[in-house]
Amino acid sequence: MPLKFAYAGSAAHTHDTYASSADYLSMLTAAHHEADALISAGMLAVGALTVAEIGPGNGGRSRAFLERLGSRGRPCRRYLALDFSETLLGIACARLTRFAGDRMSVDSHVWDIECGTSCAVERWRAGTAPVVGCLLGHTLGNVEQPVRVLANIRDALCVGDVLLLSVALAPRHTATADAVLAPYRSPEFREAALQPLLAAGLAGADLDFALTWHDDVVVGEAVLRRPARLDDGELAAGHRIRCFQSRRFRPRDVIVAVEEAGWQVRAVAYAPGDAHLVVTAARR
Repeated sequence: MPLKFAYAGSAAHTHDTYASSADYLSMLTAAHHEADALISAGMLAVGALTVAEIGPGNGGRSRAFLERLGSRGRPCRRYLALDFSETLLGIACARLTRFAGDRMSVDSHVWDIECGTSCAVERWRAGTAPVVGCLLGHTLGNVEQPVRVLANIRDALCVGDVLLLSVALAPRHTATADAVLAPYRSPEFREAALQPLLAAGLAGADLDFALTWHDDVVVGEAVLRRPARLDDGELAAGHRIRCFQSRRFRPRDVIVAVEEAGWQVRAVAYAPGDAHLVVTAARR
């Protein structure tokens, strides 16, 4: 089951709570570092920006990102939120509208970046200024096919537009599974990961939640404690349902993936501690 279903429908409200937790924020680089990396890349002149963000979550980190840009002379005047979850888009846009007031227009559109490209950005675009397409936090690590997703984003934008990509890196040295999995062991994350199954009719008391770390990928699985029926199928006790996977990247692999998807890498910045990488690229 792809992780995106943990953000849809009723699960979006569970994610909203989890996204404010210390465990969640500990897995991501600071939003101000992403903003600083964009500015340091030297691709954008001082002045107002047009931003299209894919996967804004509950809007909390988006607000911090936009505040940092504004404090450094690049205020966003037009903002487009794009996400698989209409419910989560509503949560994020309400938060950002309260923050921006009349200084920034806030629009949204539902787009599943794993299923193909979208005309949403082109329909929303106004004028000739480049659009900054943002895939921040660690959204790319949660998709099934990163190169295809980056290509879908490329096809949704125009020549001259900019991609700002942030990813979590695999540990440079051998890391224990306990250290990597620690942020995922919180009650908030367990609830968020299992929410789609609960919404489908399975009982929380019938589910264990198992985490593994292998080949730079964190995998979470629901394990049935007793037989259960889901739709028209009977599931045996011990049946495992993958709730999510979250990939950590090697720096070279990120750069290769971006270039294979048709982007030209213009700048690479490591976050303090070298746990995250921010890539700025041009649409070619």
